[in-house]
Amino acid sequence: MQILTSLGPGGAERLVLEMMPRFNPDAFDVRLAILLDDQRALDVYGHQGRSVDVFDMRGVGAPASLLALRRHVRQTVPDVIHAHMFHSLAAAAIATTGIRQLPALCFTSHCNELAFPPLRSAIVRALRGRRAADIVFVEGQHPPLNTDNVVVIPNGVDVPLAEPVRTPWEPGGPVQLVSIGRLADQKDPLGLIHIMAAIDNPHLKLDFYGEGPLETEMRDLIAQLNLGYRVQLKGLTRDVRTVMRKADILVMPSKFEGMPMAMLEAGSEAMPVVATPVGANARILGVDRGTIAAAETFGSALVRMIADPTAALAAGRRLRRYIDDHHSIAATTRMHEMVYRQITNSRAP
Repeated sequence: MQILTSLGPGGAERLVLEMMPRFNPDAFDVRLAILLDDQRALDVYGHQGRSVDVFDMRGVGAPASLLALRRHVRQTVPDVIHAHMFHSLAAAAIATTGIRQLPALCFTSHCNELAFPPLRSAIVRALRGRRAADIVFVEGQHPPLNTDNVVVIPNGVDVPLAEPVRTPWEPGGPVQLVSIGRLADQKDPLGLIHIMAAIDNPHLKLDFYGEGPLETEMRDLIAQLNLGYRVQLKGLTRDVRTVMRKADILVMPSKFEGMPMAMLEAGSEAMPVVATPVGANARILGVDRGTIAAAETFGSALVRMIADPTAALAAGRRLRRYIDDHHSIAATTRMHEMVYRQITNSRAP
């Protein structure tokens, strides 16, 4: 059983949905449960028709939903419950307390320790004894929170067989930037708008794809800085790959990250990337597969990339080869299967 907080569009949701149809059907019967009745990701990511068990924990109905989740676990008797993110872990731990056939519980946070305020950190640490395994993206990811059995499984994406052909932009001509992700403080979209205002290039344009709590503030800032002709909010997209193939550079000025799916997808499309050194970004881009820049130097690093399209596209091709070797969705799914087998075999009488 895979448990997510919701199926709102996001990286964790994308990863789970992409893995679901790739599990070996002869060995795994995989079910999907969510704690908030938000299933937009099914449509956005092309998984219409996927069966989802909903236990809506909002408001006064939360206790009844927890009881319903408990009944569901007792009826389906899963061997493994994989909780993705904090709320799913807490709900799974509460719902399975005292169950005779206790499922093996594993946990993936999908972020680094900056996303855990003190109370959440304390709860995750307190539940270490209940977890059979923690799955992390990279070695050294929030070790104070992890149980003894930590397994590193990088996120994966579908990598096209044929390498995309990208046309170099003219350094003095139009250049299309794209930002893909939630319009929230974590991704620093307001900072990116200020960077656009500081770059004196009328041919440089930026499209934001996503939604979130900062949308109104972003629109106000774009108007205030007179950037309406250069910066656009495009909303959610059902076809991230087409967006990336039409754009020139992915920009990710995030304040914190886990292992962002947008960067992996950009890499699979041989797309040049500029990102901040948070989460797994630096590990993915390395020294020659993209550009890592701190928030203070992000704008100047972007300008340098724009000035040398040949070098930028060569880095994008190197990134694609790296993603193909280390981040395929097929390999990610097989590694999850191995963990599930390991923790169930270790509990066999």
